[in-house]
Amino acid sequence: MVPIEFNPSAAVADGAVVLVVDDALADPHAVVAAARGLAKPSAHPKDFYPGVRYELPEDFHQRFAAWLSGLLGRKVLSERNGYVSVVTTPAAELLPIQTIPHFDTTDEEIYAAVLYLFEGGFGGTSFYRHRATGIELLSRQNEPLYRAALRREVADPAAVPRRYMNGDTAHFERIHRQEPRFNRLILYPGRRLHAGDIEPDFSGSEGRLTITALCRIAG
Repeated sequence: MVPIEFNPSAAVADGAVVLVVDDALADPHAVVAAARGLAKPSAHPKDFYPGVRYELPEDFHQRFAAWLSGLLGRKVLSERNGYVSVVTTPAAELLPIQTIPHFDTTDEEIYAAVLYLFEGGFGGTSFYRHRATGIELLSRQNEPLYRAALRREVADPAAVPRRYMNGDTAHFERIHRQEPRFNRLILYPGRRLHAGDIEPDFSGSEGRLTITALCRIAG
């Protein structure tokens, strides 16, 4: 990978659900070219990402935290959890857990970042409310309630349709959809239920390229 240089003059817009940063990278096309040239990594048995992911180098985390701290005027610490990510799994091959919204953590200080590095033809990210419990943001207190309700709803995993999550279902209501844009980064609480907007019957390709990372923002 080439060094990932962030744009100190990126435009920031704060919304009710997500914070949006446009023109995040100084040279996004160089990063895309380098990412497309990476060798395909070995699958990780505990990784439920529906595609391939490549760990980002240590200098990325340092640059990312310093850049975001400057933009937000708040202390940001990297969680050392960053990847180049490419969706490649056909819908028919999804595991049941990959067909519903997910959350990254119940820690209130941890935020997730997604940087869109594709020109078009793919969706952004949507955020959801679980209908039975009304939960949008997970916590240590409500996680057991959410998981118990989810187990009841998918009691027979074999009956779960193998489709990507992209809009309202019997169990989840979409409350916000963030449109993608090349070189746009979004930031949101890692405990918020969310899913990438992939065509439900996606047949597999290597076009939806993103960089994802977790960071800690206290206070």
